[in-house]
Amino acid sequence: MLDEYQKIQPIPWTILKREINKNKLAHAYLFESNGYIGTFDLALALAKTLLCPYNYSNNQKCVNCTQCNNIDNGNYPEIKIIEADGMWIKKEQLLELQEQFSTKSVINKRKIYIIKDADKLNNVAANSLLKFIEEPEENIIAILISPTRYQLLDTIVSRCQIISFNQTSLKGNLVEKVAKYLYNTTSAINEFITDEKSIDKINKVIDFVNFYEKNGLDTLLYTYELWTSTFKNKEDLIIAFEILLLYYRDLLNYMCNQELEIFIDYNDNYQKLSENNTINQVCLKIDKIIELKNYLKINANTNLLLDKLILELERS
Repeated sequence: MLDEYQKIQPIPWTILKREINKNKLAHAYLFESNGYIGTFDLALALAKTLLCPYNYSNNQKCVNCTQCNNIDNGNYPEIKIIEADGMWIKKEQLLELQEQFSTKSVINKRKIYIIKDADKLNNVAANSLLKFIEEPEENIIAILISPTRYQLLDTIVSRCQIISFNQTSLKGNLVEKVAKYLYNTTSAINEFITDEKSIDKINKVIDFVNFYEKNGLDTLLYTYELWTSTFKNKEDLIIAFEILLLYYRDLLNYMCNQELEIFIDYNDNYQKLSENNTINQVCLKIDKIIELKNYLKINANTNLLLDKLILELERS
């Protein structure tokens, strides 16, 4: 359970253990994964610890616990795990959660819900969640998981205690590293890695950035060749924007003399890009990419989104 992460994630473990021991738990946590792929597993370990009738935080103490097995199998009524239905987490899922948690607890006095990939909340669902955590009920604890806090509504973030995870050293080739940043589950990571189109998508984003940084607004004339021919639907667009963020984040690392996280073989590209950008400009571009990615949650016109991206980047 939770104690398994004492050495892997010492700071989050210390914070959570202290709050458990002092019985001063927050009503809502935001787990900022920062590329750590074990975030959901740790969230589930925390839930098991909080729901354990013996207050155990170590599996070795209880060996083969029926309650933990039921949680793993999704058969424990006091814990609810919410993940995207398709591309987004929808309002109906939050309403179902609220209805389920409005009834009296059957087994444990606490109820816990975990929202995987909370950055996939569409706007209506995000506002529905906000209403739920604005007036927290006693003994209900929320755990939201997101790559960064900046992909959630500020009003939601302000009502959560942020637990920021240390990024473990990413190993593997480019596709494997990107996959570990994009997804929190082993199955999703493996699906991206084994998809033959993944490397093409990554290279397409890199080609787009390099072309745009050299040609500016003239890029508008080549959007089909550079982008639209590869990223044809919303799911592809979300992946493209995530890769775009990673590429610019590593540019920022390069310009700040920090170790590159993903694109370690692209020093020559970054040297050229750094000559045309200031650190402030790169930060502004990252902000614009995040802002425009969120438009995908409100059924924005995807055909115009890339044009808007190019125009906004040019203003940065």
